Amino acid sequence: MFFIMEESRKESYPIHHEVAEIRTMPRDSDGEEEEEEGKGTLLSWDANLPDELLQKVLSLLPIANIIKLSIVCKRWYEVVHSCPQLSWAMMAPQKPLFFGSCFIDCAFSGRVYDPCLLRWYDFDFPQLEKSIWRTSSSCGLVCLMNLKEGNLLLVGNPIKRDWKLLPQVPGGSSPHYNALALSFDFRTHGYTVVVAKCTHTVTTGKPCHWHLSVHIYESATQLWATPFDQDISFWMGSDEAVICNNVLYYLMGLYREHPPFLVAFDLAKPPSSIESLIQESIRGPYPLVFARLINLSNKLVMVGVKDNWPPHGGVVILELEDKTWREVAQMPNSVYMTLNSNNSIFSCCGAGDFLFMHSSVWPALLTFDMRQKVWKWSSQMCPCPRPCTEPLQFGSLNYCGFCFEPRLDVSS
Repeated sequence: MFFIMEESRKESYPIHHEVAEIRTMPRDSDGEEEEEEGKGTLLSWDANLPDELLQKVLSLLPIANIIKLSIVCKRWYEVVHSCPQLSWAMMAPQKPLFFGSCFIDCAFSGRVYDPCLLRWYDFDFPQLEKSIWRTSSSCGLVCLMNLKEGNLLLVGNPIKRDWKLLPQVPGGSSPHYNALALSFDFRTHGYTVVVAKCTHTVTTGKPCHWHLSVHIYESATQLWATPFDQDISFWMGSDEAVICNNVLYYLMGLYREHPPFLVAFDLAKPPSSIESLIQESIRGPYPLVFARLINLSNKLVMVGVKDNWPPHGGVVILELEDKTWREVAQMPNSVYMTLNSNNSIFSCCGAGDFLFMHSSVWPALLTFDMRQKVWKWSSQMCPCPRPCTEPLQFGSLNYCGFCFEPRLDVSS
């Protein structure tokens, strides 16, 4: 069992393996049936149900219930965690889950929030370390990057815990900016990982000189390729990249007083020069702080903080349509002031139709439904896992997280 509801300790909901009683009816010589008193046969309702049909029944449930039901019996466990012989592609649409973690010097804790059931779950995530901060997710897969060792990447399905260590990323291990993007293809069941490294180089007479390299990993070949590796002059990169419809979108020029601009890098036909990227770039509508790029159902969304709205800043959600940014929503001032009460780092991630936003120093999670345009707070994200021997200082407690789609038909 991968995660267990904490509420289950308070309220017990036993899972009954329902049993139907089928009485045998022996026929006499005239063909008439008589009931044999005192005898009967007990059969489980799913005893003769094919695995495919049992899986179809279970697929209609929320992912948390499916995982809990996998411990009912050995057969159900095998059906839930089946190999490619069965497919969970028919599973009912699931809302993304948010994994929130709490890092302090003495302990680590992680929990998952389900916006469908509005509940937090304990979650076993043995591969996550304090030094892993950069993440990217796509269709149930998650890619983790260790920032202390920028060339170390893990890819896996958090629900199935099938983590795989990728070959080391080419290029330097300590770039100034390290952007990560992941894309899963349901047609081939393969995935693509892109790492964009931007490094400030010291050149005589050129105080602002940057170098950009783009590295692409294909699961089919299990190899890295570097189709772009060039000096980009004074164009400064960022840590933000996302893959949408086989195009890598990368944010550049995140200067506080100027709008950022977006470059589109076609993975099937990489650009030959930085000039071609800049000429086709898409300029943001206004300056943004903490800008984040997110793929929501193959739609490119950018979330950031505007310095001039409201009086102390505010969060705005933009969507790219025909190379033009369209404003979808602005966070209410009262909500923003609560989220940013300590002037902390603003973080945002999303999948499907949901955005998750949180502060780095406050254990609360804010969700935004892109369809219904509804803001909603969850309960506390991650309480301190255990008492510390030393008093906590401001900033020593750090909250971070990422979201992913819960799927059982995707593997690394």
